Amino acid sequence: MRRLRLLWVTPNLPRPGVAAARERWWALLARLTIRHDVTLLAFVDPEDVGREADLPPGLAAVHQVLKGPAEPDDPLALLPRTVRWGFAQPALRAAVAARLAAERFDLVQYEYVEMGQVMAEPARPTILTVHQLGFAAARAEWRAGGRGVRRAALALYRHLRDLDFELRAASRAHYVITMSSEDAARLRRFLPGLAVSVSPVGVDTRHFRPPPLPEPPECDVLFVGHFEHPPNRDAARFLVDEVVPRLGRAARVRIVGRGVTPDVAALARPGAVEVTGAVPDVRPHLARARAVVAPVRFGTGMRGKVLEALAMARPVVTTALGAEGLGASPERHLLVADGADRFAAALARVLDDPALGARLGAEGRALVEARFDWDTIAAEHESIYEAVLHHAGPSPVGLPDHAPAVAHAVRRLGRLPAVAAGAMLLGVRGARWYLAPSRVPLFATPRPAPARGAPEPVA
Repeated sequence: MRRLRLLWVTPNLPRPGVAAARERWWALLARLTIRHDVTLLAFVDPEDVGREADLPPGLAAVHQVLKGPAEPDDPLALLPRTVRWGFAQPALRAAVAARLAAERFDLVQYEYVEMGQVMAEPARPTILTVHQLGFAAARAEWRAGGRGVRRAALALYRHLRDLDFELRAASRAHYVITMSSEDAARLRRFLPGLAVSVSPVGVDTRHFRPPPLPEPPECDVLFVGHFEHPPNRDAARFLVDEVVPRLGRAARVRIVGRGVTPDVAALARPGAVEVTGAVPDVRPHLARARAVVAPVRFGTGMRGKVLEALAMARPVVTTALGAEGLGASPERHLLVADGADRFAAALARVLDDPALGARLGAEGRALVEARFDWDTIAAEHESIYEAVLHHAGPSPVGLPDHAPAVAHAVRRLGRLPAVAAGAMLLGVRGARWYLAPSRVPLFATPRPAPARGAPEPVA
């Protein structure tokens, strides 16, 4: 493959050891820059200013846009929460446009579906990487948080809002990458003509590997996550409040990760539940846990911390959602259980049977080595680039958008009438998405051949 000029647009600085997405960007860029000229345009948190030394080596250029407060022009309230409070900044959109005007790139890659807010017109081959789909999480989030008519109405509204934004964002790219085949199928339900492949979250199997000799356990149950992410906060509460009491025995629980919120910190119990917050190296905690859990109840995509635990040959107990994207076999690579009673029973099996834990750990390690090492995933990423460039078609066809006209008509009526009009518009659009999936002639690409051991892309 010839040397390409790539523009990557990311919502944070790529940094290892912070969050799964940022680890992914760092790992892929560190490998892609060996063979290609990659310019990075990053949306930067204030705490990451001055952390350029943490960036992957070999980048051709780095451009940063500092995050700051901004109030989007969204009178109809059509923007998802994550977009409204994180991505709706004119400075980021202007920086993308300026970079595309200043240089000629062979391909542009946007990370996160929220980047649909800043994507330029796809005059050159454009990839959108979707890490999670908000529209697929609304129902499960409602169930996890307690049901009720008011909550149901709010969940439906958020589902329709996320659905419309995310599908429109995906339809504006030449090609879409998802973390899991499940998310690819969710998109193609509504966009049957979408060109999409799976490029999963990976792990450095040389860095994350079991110690030569087993280490004495310091805790029975370990949960690792980034707690600014709502599914992880819910999972921690679910684990401590509902799962552990059903074990019928004392269990030492350790909760590790960045962004500990007050509700997660309040879960600490002397001698029973330890909340450590961020740690410099998660590997010792994984090595000294009898079982690692990921009791997530909503959200989509893949869980990098599950991969790290599997790479360390630790027995993992998770939910069906937590196992998405792995292609793992329950009872062979890990245990899968939904609901507090079943989850507690599965966890008790691992705690009571060290031989079962050792077998699950060995099989999980083998799975990760075969499918999820970053070298394998980076090679598959290049095959996606080759397919996009060699089979380029016309630019994606944008879907009609009547929102500006509706906003102009109701803006002067006040906030509540405008939001009500937006909700009605989302209802109409939602009915269209469900009853008549879009068959606009999107960019079509033959399925790229998977690298050896890589998960099969979705055609």
